[in-house]
Amino acid sequence: MGIRRGVLLGLAGGLMALTGGFLGAAPAGAGLTSPPTVLPMAWADAHAPSASGNNFLNAVSCTSSNFCMAVGMQNQGAGGGTLTELWNGSSWAVVPSQNTSANSGEGLNSVSCVGPLFCMAVGDGGLAETWNGVSNAWTLTPTVIPSSATGGAVVLSSVSCVSTTVCEALGTGYPVAAPFTPVVFGNQWNGSAWSLVSAATPSVSSPPTPVIAATGMDCVTTTWCVAVGTTNAESTMTTPFAEQWNGSSWSLVSVAVPAGAGVTGSYLASVSCVGTSFCETVGQTIGATNQNLIENWNGSQWAIVTSPDTSPTQNQGLKAVDCFSQTTCSAVGSAAATTGPSPASLALEWNGSTWSIVSNTPNQGTIKTILAGESCVTNWQCMAVGSFINPLTQPNPFIMSAPIARSGYRFVASDGGVFNYGSGAPFLGSMGGQPLNKPIVGMAVMPAGDGYDLVASDGGIFTFGSAQFYGSTGAMTLNKPIVGMALTADGAGYWLVASDGGIFSYGDAQFYGSTGAMTLNKPIVGMGVTPDGKGYYLVASDGGIFSYGDAQFYGSTGNLTLNKPVVGMAVSTAGGYWFVASDGGVFNYGPGAPFLGSTGGMQLNKPVVGMTETAGGYYLSASDGGVFTFPPGGVPPFLGSTGNLVLNKPIVGIAG
Repeated sequence: MGIRRGVLLGLAGGLMALTGGFLGAAPAGAGLTSPPTVLPMAWADAHAPSASGNNFLNAVSCTSSNFCMAVGMQNQGAGGGTLTELWNGSSWAVVPSQNTSANSGEGLNSVSCVGPLFCMAVGDGGLAETWNGVSNAWTLTPTVIPSSATGGAVVLSSVSCVSTTVCEALGTGYPVAAPFTPVVFGNQWNGSAWSLVSAATPSVSSPPTPVIAATGMDCVTTTWCVAVGTTNAESTMTTPFAEQWNGSSWSLVSVAVPAGAGVTGSYLASVSCVGTSFCETVGQTIGATNQNLIENWNGSQWAIVTSPDTSPTQNQGLKAVDCFSQTTCSAVGSAAATTGPSPASLALEWNGSTWSIVSNTPNQGTIKTILAGESCVTNWQCMAVGSFINPLTQPNPFIMSAPIARSGYRFVASDGGVFNYGSGAPFLGSMGGQPLNKPIVGMAVMPAGDGYDLVASDGGIFTFGSAQFYGSTGAMTLNKPIVGMALTADGAGYWLVASDGGIFSYGDAQFYGSTGAMTLNKPIVGMGVTPDGKGYYLVASDGGIFSYGDAQFYGSTGNLTLNKPVVGMAVSTAGGYWFVASDGGVFNYGPGAPFLGSTGGMQLNKPVVGMTETAGGYYLSASDGGVFTFPPGGVPPFLGSTGNLVLNKPIVGIAG
C-alpha cells in the first residue's frame, strides 16, 4: 500500500476551499468512501466493584482512557444513597459520594464530565453534586426547584456539560396540590451555582399520577442541546417527547411516535449528537412484545430508523447510545434470552448506514444483566454500565467495554499527496494532482478512520471520505499563516491554528482561547485536542505550551535551550502530551504520556516534521516520509514509509 492515484504528480500552487467546493478539478480520489475502520464489537467484562446492599449503575461519562465516572444507587430503598465509581486507567473503584441527608434513599441518574477534574451528577430529590479531581471528592451543589413543585417529589433525570462553567440539567417536579400535574424544569450551571431556566412540559394523558422524565440529554454547544424522554412513564401508555435548548430556554420538538398492531406506547431513554444535524436517540416500543426503538435527527426533524431485534417475540429495549462520529454509534440495553440470564446484555452498532446487533456480549448475572448507560472516547474504547442479579442475591454493578482504537497511519506532502499504510488507514483521495493556492501544512483523521481533512497555509480545507466541510479561512486575509488543524472528538468540527496562535473554529468546535493577541517568544507550530474534545493545546517552536478549555498544563521546554526546534505535538488518550523536535527528540509530559524513545541521538536523512499517537506508542515522520516507531520491537508495528522514494514535495505531517 502507499503510493496512490496522482500522489506523485506534484503540481503546486492554486486552489482553495471557499464554500466546501473546489475552484477547479475535483481532488484526486474525490467521492471515495470507506466503511468505519473501528466499531465497538469486542465487548468484555470490565469488572465493576460492588458497594453495600442493592446497588446498580445508571450512567457513565468517560473523558480519557484514564478517567471515567459511573453513577447510580446503593442499598436501594430505606437507608439507600448515591453510588459513584471511578475508572483510573486500569480498574474501577467505588469512591465516596454525597447525599442530602443520611438514609435519604437518593440515587444518581446522570453524569457529565469535562476532563478528569470536573464532573456534574444529578439525581433524585433534585440532587446535584460536583466532582473535584484535584481533591478527589464530591460536593453538593444545590439546585433551584420551581415554586410549583415546592414540598413535592423532585427528580433530576439528565445533565450535559459543555465546559466546567456551562451545564444544562432537566428534571420533573410533582406538586403536592391538585391537579398534581408534573412540571418539567431546567437548571443551568455557571461554574459556581445553579439557576432556574424555562423548560416545556409535554402533555400527559389518563394516568391519575402521570410520570414525566427527560432521561437523556446531549449538549453540542452552549446554545444547542437536545433532550429526550417519556410521558406517562411506568404505564403501558408511554409517549416519547424531545426538547431543544437554544441558549436561553427549552422548547418541545416533535418526535416520531411508533404505531402499528399491538403497539400501545413507546419511550426514548438516551440521545447522542454529532454536531447539530445528526443525532440518534434510542428507547423501546411497548406492546404485546416490547421491541427496540431508534430515531434519527437530520437537522430539522426526527424519524424512526430501522432497528434490529434479537427476536420478534422476545422483549427487549435500548437504554443508552453514544455516537463518536456520524458513521459510528453504539447503543446498549437488554433483551430476553432463551438461555443464560434473561434479560441479558444487548449491544447494537451503527456503521453509517445500518444498525446491527453485536454478538457475544458478556453477562455476569445468572438471572439478569441490564445495561443503562454508555460513554465512548475516540481512539480508545466504549464503556457501558448497568447491573446484574444472581439467585438469592441483590443487584450489583456491571460494566463492560469494547475497543475502538484506530490502526495504521497516513502522511501528507505539501502538494497534498497522501500516503497510507495499514488496513486501518484507507486511501480516500488527495490533492496530489491539483493546483493549490498555498501548500498543505497538515491533516486530521476522522474518529472512525473513514475520512480525513487537509489544511493549507491559507486555511483552505479539503475533505475526503466521511470528513465534512464546515468552513475555512481560504478567502480571508490572515495575520499569520495557518500551521495546523485538529478535529473535534466527534469529527463534526475542527480548529485551525495560525503561527501567532490565532484560533479559527468551525462546526461544533468551541473556541476556548488563543494566543492571537499575545507577543510570543517563538511561533506556534502545532496543536492537539484533549481526548473528550473540550479543550486544546498549542505548542511553540521553543516547546512553550498554551492550554485552553479542559487541557491541563503538565510542563514545557519553553525555558530550555533545545538542540533543534519543536515541530509538532500529540495528545495522549490517557491524558498528557508529547512534542517532537526536528531532530526527533521527544519530550513527554503528564501521567498518560510516557517516554518510549526518540531519534534525538540518530543521524537522520531528513528532519522530523511530526508525530502521532497510536495504541501502545507513537510514530514519528520525517520530511522524506521516513517513519520511526516507538517503542521499538513491533508495538506499534512499522507498516511502511516513503523514505526510499523520490517525492515531488516533502512530507509535512502524519496522522493515525
